[in-house]
Amino acid sequence: MKRFLSLTLAFLMLISSATLLFSCKKDENDGEGKADNEQKVYEEDSIFYERSLIADDLPDIDYGGRDFRIVTHQPKEFVVEEEERNQGNLITDAKFARNEAVEKRFNVNITLGYTGTYSEVSTYVSKTVLAGTDEFDLLMGMAVDTGSLVLKKVFLNWYDIENVNFAKPWWAASNTDELTINGVAPIAVSDLNFSAITSTFCMAFNKNLAASYEMGDLYNIVLDGKWTFDKLLELVKGVYVDDGNDKRDINDFYGMTMSNGMTVNAFLWAFDNPICAKDEDGVPQIAIKTDKINNIVNNIYDLIYNTGSVYYDGGAVSGTSYPTDMFLAKKAIFVPTGLGSFTSTGFRNFEDDYGVLPMPKYDENQTDYLTMADGYHTVLAVPKTCRDTAFVGTIVEALSAETWKTVTPTFYEIALKTRYLRDAESKLVLDLVINGRTFDFGYIYDGWQGFSFTLQRMMAAANNNFESQYTKVLPSARYRYKSVVKAFAKI
Repeated sequence: MKRFLSLTLAFLMLISSATLLFSCKKDENDGEGKADNEQKVYEEDSIFYERSLIADDLPDIDYGGRDFRIVTHQPKEFVVEEEERNQGNLITDAKFARNEAVEKRFNVNITLGYTGTYSEVSTYVSKTVLAGTDEFDLLMGMAVDTGSLVLKKVFLNWYDIENVNFAKPWWAASNTDELTINGVAPIAVSDLNFSAITSTFCMAFNKNLAASYEMGDLYNIVLDGKWTFDKLLELVKGVYVDDGNDKRDINDFYGMTMSNGMTVNAFLWAFDNPICAKDEDGVPQIAIKTDKINNIVNNIYDLIYNTGSVYYDGGAVSGTSYPTDMFLAKKAIFVPTGLGSFTSTGFRNFEDDYGVLPMPKYDENQTDYLTMADGYHTVLAVPKTCRDTAFVGTIVEALSAETWKTVTPTFYEIALKTRYLRDAESKLVLDLVINGRTFDFGYIYDGWQGFSFTLQRMMAAANNNFESQYTKVLPSARYRYKSVVKAFAKI
């Protein structure tokens, strides 16, 4: 892997930055671009070229100006108003262009229906669908909360939606690997769920501070497969400087800072210890209690409470982004964060050099660097009140494909790799992060009753007794997941 990535790095250094800018050949019909129902044709050196060659295989159909109605708690993830265009935000412009392309191609109007908090959206969905009213075509709901709605049997099976093809690259492999039971998947994830990319966990590090503490070439450590929890522990242990008030607080300097929340939980997936795994019959079973789980819990506990080098307050600082703020204030060398953080003003204006690392592996025997997306990200679901599944399938497939072809590479290749990440090595590591994303059945369908938040709760209570916690949670978790499996069978 190291040799391959090194060759890729050399290639990245050689290519001109101009090749990262997309271009569109002029259309003979209007001299300025494509005709309304034609696909863009990209130059071969465009970052969009290879993706543009993958056909979505959708029928040529005119829907006569029909509305395609979306309900979501994250309207900015999808809908872009005309006045928001051309304000210097590449992602916003790419989303607008995507929507416009699909609208013109199929003669539809993409509209935003009900919005609110994720719990308000879930209440609205449950109320309208159970009442039998046709109020919307697609839910882009918060992952964990939407998983709870499956128990109310308000969604259709994605495998019954015409023109949806999970084999296409714009659908997450987990749709078939983890989120399907016996040919049933009421929830799915595609590139249309842009927040599932931006909320993917990785680690940022201050290159200047890492160098001052002689931490070595962290990128080579990653590429050698040696970026493990033990290595992280070795690097941060003992890194602490008090600001002079003899009190451990956010004004001191630490080796690492981290919030409670999903930052802590993310280590479970990073260490290849999922909540659920399928048995020989393809049915998810609780699998968190592995041979290494006690060691995982003790490792995280030691990192937080015994190194003296990690600022963590169990979530007491609510409503703030204090870990990232501390990092940007040069109060920490490492911080776990989401990919979307790097497009923020704070990182753009950060004076020191910073780099990106994947979440560490459990040990060197673990093959891949793994990670997960924060549960606030959206997932896709079709209400059972849907009267035209072929229409919904066509538009969702088109939007997902167009996102994968244009929006994702705009964020990934242009925004992150050329605007925000500051070195070629970070760009290589970014590929490892994206390729290591997992979507666990046990997390999506947790409903705050399973084991997905166990590590977070234990660390907040300064508790490292996993066996006791496991025994406490097991009855509710077992009942929860069995109920979900039964709900699947009735869809």
